Amino acid sequence: MTNGIHTAFFPGRTDLAPVLMLHGTGGDESDLLPIATFLFPEHPKLGIRGRINEHGSNRYFIRHEDGTFDLDNLNQETDWLLNAIEQETARYQLDANRLIVLGFSNGANIAAYAWLNKPTPFKIAVLLHPMMITPPHQIVNLTGYRTFATYGDVDPIVSEDNFDQLIQQLTDAHVTVEAFKNHQSHHLTQTELMAAQAWIKKL
Repeated sequence: MTNGIHTAFFPGRTDLAPVLMLHGTGGDESDLLPIATFLFPEHPKLGIRGRINEHGSNRYFIRHEDGTFDLDNLNQETDWLLNAIEQETARYQLDANRLIVLGFSNGANIAAYAWLNKPTPFKIAVLLHPMMITPPHQIVNLTGYRTFATYGDVDPIVSEDNFDQLIQQLTDAHVTVEAFKNHQSHHLTQTELMAAQAWIKKL
C-alpha cells in the first residue's frame, strides 16, 4: 500500500501487455486474479482496490441507500483511480498505454465511465457485467479502443435496456465493441469467460 492505494502486483512476461484488475463490490485488489490468470496466463497483473467503503464492502464510488449513484463522487474517484493507475504502473515499470482492463461489475462500470468522460491510458477492456451509470457529457472519439462486454439476461442489477444503452454510447464513441449476452445472473460463468478468451486471442 502506497499513499492510501491498496495494490497487488503479480509479475509476468515483460513483453506482454499488463492487465489491470478492477474488482466488483466487496472485492479487493487480488479478487480477480483467478479470472485474470485464466484469460491472460502469462501477462503481468496489477490490481487496485477501490477506496470507498460501503458497509464493509470495497467499491470504486458511492452508491446511495436508494441504489442511485453519487455522480460527483464518481467523477472524483475516477480521477483518483486514473492517478493511482499512473502511480502504480510507474512503480512496477509497466507501460500504462498498453494496459488491458479486466473489470467486473463496479470495476467495469468505472472503467466504462472513465473511457466516456476522461482521458485514459488504457484502450482495451474486458467489461464483465457493466452498466451505464450516467450519459456522457459529450461525445468522445475513442477510435482504436476495443472492448468485450458481457450481460446476463436474468441479472437483477443490470437491465438489458441499460446494458444496450452503454453499448450504444461506446459504439457512438467509435469503440469496437463485442457484446456477449448469455442466460445467467450477475455473476461470472465459464461460458462467458470462454467467449472472452476467444475474443482476447483475436486481439
